[in-house]
Amino acid sequence: MVAVCQAALIIAIASVVFHVPMLGTLTFLSLGFLMSAFAKTEETIMPMLMVVNFPMMFLSGIFFPVDMMPEFMRPVLNAMPLTYLGDSLRQIMVGATPLHPHYLNLAELGGWFLACLIGAVRFFRWE
Repeated sequence: MVAVCQAALIIAIASVVFHVPMLGTLTFLSLGFLMSAFAKTEETIMPMLMVVNFPMMFLSGIFFPVDMMPEFMRPVLNAMPLTYLGDSLRQIMVGATPLHPHYLNLAELGGWFLACLIGAVRFFRWE
């Protein structure tokens, strides 16, 4: 409950005061909630997060250009939400050549957000 209140406060301040769109934040927050729904103890959530986040950082085009990735990695790359967030941020911030149209990036992030949120609500247990 504390995390939900903190997230709501951060999102409200960022949206109202700084006019920052929060879809990427909401997507990864809901992904974290979904993963924590499957963790048995507090100690197990960090390794679970690292198993998901570490490959996502290196395979989504954040640290290395997508053009350098082998073709057989493209389906993996296109399955990760960080690929779409990074592509949107590059398009907006530096006017980079898009991997996907901006509307597709937003649709993918929105889909990930809804799927993870529904999964988190469905599988979370108060124990």
